[in-house]
Amino acid sequence: MCINSCTTFVSPYAHLDICLKVGYNTCKNITSGGVKHPHTIFHTIPIGPQLQALWQHPNTANKMHYCKERTQQVFDKLLANDGFINAFDDIFCGSAYIHGICDGTITPDDTLLMISINGAQLFESRESDC
Repeated sequence: MCINSCTTFVSPYAHLDICLKVGYNTCKNITSGGVKHPHTIFHTIPIGPQLQALWQHPNTANKMHYCKERTQQVFDKLLANDGFINAFDDIFCGSAYIHGICDGTITPDDTLLMISINGAQLFESRESDC
């Protein structure tokens, strides 16, 4: 990976010796044996196998049912309170989630993954305000 995280040198970029964006060498040094040592290594942990593993143990498999149980509680509150929720205390109370359930985009058998990133800049040329 480029020292500035511009490019990862895999697939179509594997043959490159410099970053096309900033012109830096891809490697910090090359040994006498011709072995390249990259500036930065990016580790990938595929999320699919991580989520599948949660279903393998009874304790974590039981916790995976929280979404379905909590959704039922929210819908029970909506029915009891003429479509209103008094306290938004969970992601499952949000309108985007509720609409996803109602229109079938999210089904009871789906596994939902939520991430929260603090300080991520979404746009290259300006400060993000979201």
